[in-house]
Amino acid sequence: MPTQAPRRLEAHDLKCIRGGKELFSGLGFSIVSGETLVVKGSNGSGKTSLLRILCGFHQPAAGRITWCSESIYGDENYRQQVSYVGHQSGVKPDLTVMENLVFMQRLAGENSQEPEIRDVLRAAGLFGQRNMMTGKLSAGQKRRLALAKLQLQQKDVWVLDEPLTALDKEFIASFEQVLKAHLENGGILVVTTHRELKIPEHRVKRINLS
Repeated sequence: MPTQAPRRLEAHDLKCIRGGKELFSGLGFSIVSGETLVVKGSNGSGKTSLLRILCGFHQPAAGRITWCSESIYGDENYRQQVSYVGHQSGVKPDLTVMENLVFMQRLAGENSQEPEIRDVLRAAGLFGQRNMMTGKLSAGQKRRLALAKLQLQQKDVWVLDEPLTALDKEFIASFEQVLKAHLENGGILVVTTHRELKIPEHRVKRINLS
């Protein structure tokens, strides 16, 4: 089987303006398969805005994003390669835990089998709550559920905005192993976090927007 060429996500001279205020400009970076970009910065420096630009949700005031040397704008194939978890967990409170994962899968155009979903719920410590309405979960449990979808959706690029919020040390250690596996399989990770992740340091790049 031929080796797949490394995929590359690049930012070229990005500028971001929100509410009439310039958050950053002249920003550029390049990350390839197996690498992590850690985005740091003070509150209001544009971390979340940058992540949303990288997902293709917003366009920058100037500059561009490319995926494998092609612009991401209007590229539906790129959007299908991105999985995003933001500050809000994005789960549906009126669905059960199990129904939420099935719903997320359908939105992503995928259809994991029930045994696989059950395994992911066990790993997330949510199997006992699988038939519970998600609105009754704690903030930490909702966060675990949002992150559980990453293991079911076969996406190249994971974009995570403060993913460790409200999580206990045991789950964080388990989730770090999930991140390592994603990177070892040639995935790309873009993350904002106040807590250092235990992932291969030699494949980590950092930018600070402050």
